[in-house]
Amino acid sequence: MTLEILSIAPKLAMLLQGDIWEDISTFLHLLLDPILLVLQDIALRRTILSTVIWSFLIICGLVFVVYEIPSVMKILTGTTMTTTKVKPKTEVAAPRTQTETSSASRHQISRDKAQQERDRRERAVKETGVSVAAKIVKERELLRLTVKIKNGSNSHINMVVVDLDLPSGIDAEVGSFRMQRLGTINAGETKSADFILRPMGGEPSDIGGHVEFLGASYEVSKIPLPVPDMEGIASE
Repeated sequence: MTLEILSIAPKLAMLLQGDIWEDISTFLHLLLDPILLVLQDIALRRTILSTVIWSFLIICGLVFVVYEIPSVMKILTGTTMTTTKVKPKTEVAAPRTQTETSSASRHQISRDKAQQERDRRERAVKETGVSVAAKIVKERELLRLTVKIKNGSNSHINMVVVDLDLPSGIDAEVGSFRMQRLGTINAGETKSADFILRPMGGEPSDIGGHVEFLGASYEVSKIPLPVPDMEGIASE
């Protein structure tokens, strides 16, 4: 019995294999035969080819219209197209350099004029013959600053004002002020202004200010306050 089954198995396998290929062949004939019959018609082939060609041309025309219609409209309407050019960095940097050079030149001219004005005022102050001296005396916890103005000119000076510029850590004591008016100082006369200051860690030698007055030529002059002389203050 077993031998009979083994002898039949190869034949059955060959039979099944043959049936599968026949089924595949039949399926392909059913699928492709109508297409082949249709393509054998010359008129139909021309119609299909014409449809493909016209579809391609229509698609190309639509793409051209979408991308090129703005340029065509500008040409038809006579509008000129403007193109934006990107300037190189060197071209942009050149005007800035020229502007900076012009600004530096103007600043230099301003500094020269300011220096000339300071020199002119210093000469005018020297011509007035007015001299200023300052002295600081320690009085317990306070400081007394005395500013002396001597009018060594041949005419009086008017509206004499002493204005202090106090550094951080030094302030005017209650009842004292940073500015005092001395009025008129006649020729050869000396007047002084006393200021009571309270030191709170500041450096007395940093005290500054100026003396302002109206000279005989009715020109306002300013004399910077010199570094005060110290009395009773140990220098660090």
